[in-house]
Amino acid sequence: MRTHLLVAALGICVMLVLAPNGAGAQTPPPVIAPQEDALTPPPPPPSLSDADNRGPSQYMAGRVAVQVLLPQSDNPAHAWSQPQITQIHDQIQAALDWWVARLPLARLSFTVRLQVVPITYEPMSYGLVDEGRWIGDVLSRLGYTGSSYFSQAYAADRALRDELGADWVTTIFVANSSGASGGTFPDGRFAYAYINGPFMVLTSDVGGYGAARMAPVVAHELGHIFGALDQYAAARVSCAQESGYLSVPTTNSQYNSCGTNLPSIMLEILGSFSNGQIDPSAMAQVGYRDSDSDGLIDPLDTTTELNLAPMLTPEPGARPLLSGQSRDVAFPSPSNQDVSINQISAVEYRVDGGIWLPTKAADGSFDSGDEDFSTTLPLYDGEYLVEVRARNSAGVESPLSSGHVTVSQVGPQPSYYPSLPPFTAHAEILVRLDAPDGTQSVQISADLGFGAAAWQRYSPELSFSLDGRDGVQTVYVRYRDAAGLVSLPIALDVVLDTTPPDGSAARDPQNSTRLILKAHDDGTGVAEVGIELGGSDPLWMTYQADISLSGLAGLTADTPSMRVLFRDAAGNTSLPYTVTSDYAVFLPLVVR
Repeated sequence: MRTHLLVAALGICVMLVLAPNGAGAQTPPPVIAPQEDALTPPPPPPSLSDADNRGPSQYMAGRVAVQVLLPQSDNPAHAWSQPQITQIHDQIQAALDWWVARLPLARLSFTVRLQVVPITYEPMSYGLVDEGRWIGDVLSRLGYTGSSYFSQAYAADRALRDELGADWVTTIFVANSSGASGGTFPDGRFAYAYINGPFMVLTSDVGGYGAARMAPVVAHELGHIFGALDQYAAARVSCAQESGYLSVPTTNSQYNSCGTNLPSIMLEILGSFSNGQIDPSAMAQVGYRDSDSDGLIDPLDTTTELNLAPMLTPEPGARPLLSGQSRDVAFPSPSNQDVSINQISAVEYRVDGGIWLPTKAADGSFDSGDEDFSTTLPLYDGEYLVEVRARNSAGVESPLSSGHVTVSQVGPQPSYYPSLPPFTAHAEILVRLDAPDGTQSVQISADLGFGAAAWQRYSPELSFSLDGRDGVQTVYVRYRDAAGLVSLPIALDVVLDTTPPDGSAARDPQNSTRLILKAHDDGTGVAEVGIELGGSDPLWMTYQADISLSGLAGLTADTPSMRVLFRDAAGNTSLPYTVTSDYAVFLPLVVR
């Protein structure tokens, strides 16, 4: 196991020391170089490594589990109070929220778990060199064993990540520094983190920053947890020092005149936190870089591979089997193990250019970066072109794989002709299901996988409930023939429009026989207008923006109490609108 490496060897600084201010000074505390305590952790034990050797926190994206551990010794002066616990939780959450707001393309979220852990050792009695005493004690009390406290920490991280289904994980140890001089450990330290994990350590007062300003310190340390380096001159990090999954140099370092002095959470904590500032090099060191400007940061901009098994011609009377393997390929890291947190989310096929249909994952669900799949193609006699694609959780699709397959002695394709009206004003609809005699059953679903749809005995018409939201909806239908063979699904579109049009009507002041109409409908468009006198039935006609009353039965220029109604293509009718005698000019409305 590797030993701790000192800052003199690595030039990596992760500890903050508060410098004293002058009398009456109101400026934020400056960051001063640590004293031989910038550490790189030993690697995880091989027994705890994933197949892809994923570390606890290699780039800041996806779902992150955060375990906050508050050690409780038998020292009554360092007993945790509920207000302290609440404040620590809120401050850490504020730091995590700060990063979420800074990295909008990272699909970043944090789940925090906090607990107080009774231990034997008093953390505030030990400096960095002896941190293993109390940290190992904390982790032992939680049930984690190992050859060292780092092994325990990796095991604890791994367990929480697996339990919460997270992509990454880190642990935050907070020692109760109430009453401690300067809010520091005996060696003067109060906040440090191990580059790329597995944990960070804080005192509850974070030195002179104070408990109420823990959030900026945690935000800075979290940068280290995901690979960002310090940039202030005293840290002695060279401009060329690379870090992070993308191996990015620290171009904003102030140590040897890199040429930039951009505000950054890795350079100056309080002001940068308040102003939401991170420089580009620190952004890229935590993995936030979009090299091709496609809206996917590089670590999430992975590729998807698809290996299709040969589509062999099935035996006469049998249907063909489609199978293969799909894999998400990580964005390559220049100097670290390639790791992707994307998953294969679907493998789909289509026949002769038809609709894309889902295959089945061999293990029951597409939820990992490496998935086998298979499905029996519901084909009848004939020769077909079958195309297949895989898609990952970032929406990246593989190149198409394709092949031809011939089916024989299954039987001819039955003539299935389901249909729906183009529009409907009601969520409950009738689906016409024209099919040959002997058809056994049918499934109707809004889900292409037909997950919750029951097979129903065939009938020429069956009812189906749309989801109630106005707009275009797709309904899928598939049949089971007289021999019990299932068909390919057929897609039907229908527009659900439950909202009537609205509008207004007025007489043209320049021509009293001309009626000016203004109406709009967000669904199927205004189709008709009805004109009524008093309580009489309306006279319906095709909608147009102006109507001449001349020649319309019963309607004259001096007809009083005239009202109009509007009807859309789905049949929704508005309330009546009284025709006014005044006509004002408005901006034009689009009428569909």
